[in-house]
Order: sequence, then C-alpha cells, then structure tokens
Amino acid sequence: MEKKNYIVGIDIGSSNVVVIVGSKSGSDAVAVEAVVSKPSVGVNAGMIENINQVSEVLKAAKQEVEEELGIRIGEAYAGLSGAFIRCARYSDHVFVREPQDGITKRDVDALFERMQNVVAPDDEVIMERIPQNYMVDGRQEIENPVGSFGRQLTATFDFILCEKTPLERLKMVFRHSGIQLSGVYANSVIMSDAVLTDEEKEDGVAVVDIGGGTTDVAVYYGNVLRYVATVPMGANAINRDIHLHGVPERNVENLKKKYGSAVAEFVSDQKLIQIPSMGHRTKGVLRRNLAAIIEARLTDIAEYVKAELRDSEYSKRLQFGLVLTGGSASLEHIDELFRRVTGLEVRVATAETGIDEESREKIASPAHTAAVALLLQGARNGFCNVSPRPTGAARPSENSAVPTAAAGQSTGAQQFGARQFGAQPFGGVRSDSSSSFKPVGERENTYGAQVQPATDDVRDEAERQNVETDIKNPHRKSETRSGWFSRALKGTTDAINKFFVEGGEDEEL
Repeated sequence: MEKKNYIVGIDIGSSNVVVIVGSKSGSDAVAVEAVVSKPSVGVNAGMIENINQVSEVLKAAKQEVEEELGIRIGEAYAGLSGAFIRCARYSDHVFVREPQDGITKRDVDALFERMQNVVAPDDEVIMERIPQNYMVDGRQEIENPVGSFGRQLTATFDFILCEKTPLERLKMVFRHSGIQLSGVYANSVIMSDAVLTDEEKEDGVAVVDIGGGTTDVAVYYGNVLRYVATVPMGANAINRDIHLHGVPERNVENLKKKYGSAVAEFVSDQKLIQIPSMGHRTKGVLRRNLAAIIEARLTDIAEYVKAELRDSEYSKRLQFGLVLTGGSASLEHIDELFRRVTGLEVRVATAETGIDEESREKIASPAHTAAVALLLQGARNGFCNVSPRPTGAARPSENSAVPTAAAGQSTGAQQFGARQFGAQPFGGVRSDSSSSFKPVGERENTYGAQVQPATDDVRDEAERQNVETDIKNPHRKSETRSGWFSRALKGTTDAINKFFVEGGEDEEL
C-alpha cells in the first residue's frame, strides 16, 4: 500500500455519524480519501444517550471506510455539538516588569499563564481559551501590545466550556469502537476553517451550522472568534412536525429533501405528492403545504439565531452576514428565509477551504462540513495512527446491525484521566493511550484538577471574588431558551391548517 499520512475525523451527530479520512503530502491542501455517513441511533441534541447503539453505528462506519481504503483506523479526531457547550468571558491583568522598556512578550506570556490557572466549575472542563483584546493602563484596546508603554497590561479571554458527562460518554464510545482519541473539539469553534475566508472573519460574519438536533452559532470579528452558542433545535424538529401531519416517519426525510422549501410563497404549484401509507392506501400532501410546515419551524430556528447574535453584541458589525452550513442548509430557499428573519446577507456554504479540488465532489453536501473541519484541524495538529489492513481480513458480518440496548446502559459514564489544555487559541483537547489529554499549544497545565488562581499582591479580595463570579456563574442561555421554546412550540402546529388530503394522481414519492 502506498505510504500516506492519514487524518481521521469522526462527527457523531444527532442525525448521522460521519467518518472521514484524509491525507496530506507536500501541498497545503488536504485530500479526502473516503467519507461514510450512517444514520445515528442513541444521540439526542448532541448528547450520547446509549453507548452501545452509538458504538455499533460508529463501528459499522469505520469498517466500511477501512474496507474501502485497505487500512486499520487506530486513532481519530472527534467533534462535539450541543447545549452543554458554552462561552464564558473572563478578564485579568499583570503589571509590566520593566515599564520604562515597554511591554515585552514575557509580559504577554505572564498574562497567558494566569489564564491557564483559572479553574472551571466542578461539572465542566475548559476546551479553549481565546484572547479577545488587550488594554494598556485601561486605555483603548490594542491588537498587539508588545512594544507599547504602560504599567498594567489587561486582557479579556473567552473560555469555551463543556460539561464533563458528554466528554466522558464520547470517550466510552470511542473505546468500545477500538479507536483512540487524538483530540476533541467543539464543532462551533472549528467550523470556520472549512467555510470562511480571512476577509469574512476580519470584517464580521456568523457561521450557522444547522444540524439534526442542534444549531450552532459562531461569531467572528477582527479575525477572532467572539462568541459561540448552541440552539437545542435542528432539522429533527422539522421532521417531527411533518410526521405529526400524517407522513410515515420512513418517508419524512426523503419528502423534505425532494420537495421541501423554506419559503412557502415560492412554491407556486399545487402538486399533490403521493406517499405510500398502510396496506395499498396512499396519502397525499400538497407541496405548498409541506413548505408551510418547514417554513414555520425554520422561522423558529432563525429567530433563536437572531437572539444569539443580539446577545453576542456583534449583530451590527457583521458585514458579511450569515454563512449557513450543515445538513439542512441545502433546503431550497433557506437563505431567503434567514435573510428575512435576521435582516442580514446570507450565503449557503459547503466545505472547500483547505481541500484539494479533486476531493471536493466527495464532500459537496453541507452535511459534511463539521467532518471536514475536523480533517483540517487534524492536519495542523498531527497525523493519526492508521495502519495497512491485513490481506484477506474478514469482512464485517451482515448481521452486525445496531442492537437495541437498554436505556440504563447509557448512564455508566467513566471518568477521564488527567486532562491538559493548551493556552494557544483554538487549542482543542487531545488524548493519548494513557487516557490523559495532551495540549496542542506550547504551554501545558492540567485542567480538571483544583489549580488555584495565580495570586498578585496588588489584587484585593473583592477583585478576586469578582473574577470567580465571572467564570463560575456566567449567564446561561438555558433559562432564557426555555421561554423561547415554550412560546414557539405553543400553537405552531395549530397555526397550520389540515394540509393532507386523500387521493390525487400528481406524483409519487
């Protein structure tokens, strides 16, 4: 087998489990070797709820990729998405060592070191530390403080936090599937690598990834990730609405993709789509009425996205508006719907940045964006352990279907070992064979342990209490969202008249 340096990315989503394998040689671009997607079982809104079911789906996808490429996958990068990931802001300062000589890199490093010693709440871990701005002596913020003159250097960082339980369950799934974790990343943090240009990140843009169970929002301005949030609603909510109006569940996704539209008024025809029902009977649905159901639920999602943009405080600075991606971004007229709701410019994107041209056909769907982002992240951080597949290796059994595990099997989460993080922006979380996480950045420190915040003789007790409040008790969106969802869900289906009629001869699904 030709010797290649492989990167493996695995995106365990609410709708699909995607395994993608890429390689990188001399050029900067990554070549996509294979991508396999399997319907998810046991995942709800990004949270793994049944370890056995998810493991079996992942093993099936992994075996298919291995057979196609003639390899054995021993290691992979993984992505996470869900309401259990949040953003918290934190500020700190240091006094310049030699103020008469100006601020040096040593002063900046000292400030980074203080940020490393910040402790997450007991039930969370810190996935990323992202510098937002620097200030010298409380004056106007500056991008690079080195060389400036002043006595006090202050910085504000965004911390990307994740609850421990989802990470623990993810690690269990990988262990059951015979794969070692190379790194774990929040999808919202790395998504920009695959769909944004440098100009968009500089002048202001928001990436909206519409998945099956969640919708991720990431805001960029000044080439810095400023805000991330997750709306716990995605395409599955649309599917449920369609199913509740009498469409058999097995036909919902195909019906939505083939005939759906995000804006009902753009569907001019009154074509009746025939759907096989029980026995020899069929049920008909008018295409325009199908679009009305889709539009109602997508409008809810767009409203939540708009609220998150408002909370980010950057909604007025997004010169490039929104970039939609994810599985449902391919719905017809979805860009127009989001444009109407948010008042921003909108484009739909597939993953192209950093991928060689010959591979782009394999990942032409927006549904593959998160998996491609993992490939690009892995290409920067290190290749995966992939070995040649032995000649004549047995094929996976045709009977290796996903079992129906007891619900109680999903709660036996195992604790992680000692975790470490990198202080560099977009560092990510990595693990090795000893179950400890490695940093991607240059500086290392163990997180999860009770590391005390750095002390400073000039900082008084009230200031220190302020800091702890900022990181441990930031405003959470869950309480606010509960009100949104209760208001949105109430009456959504009631507002839609009965859309389905019997008979009709127009077209069959």
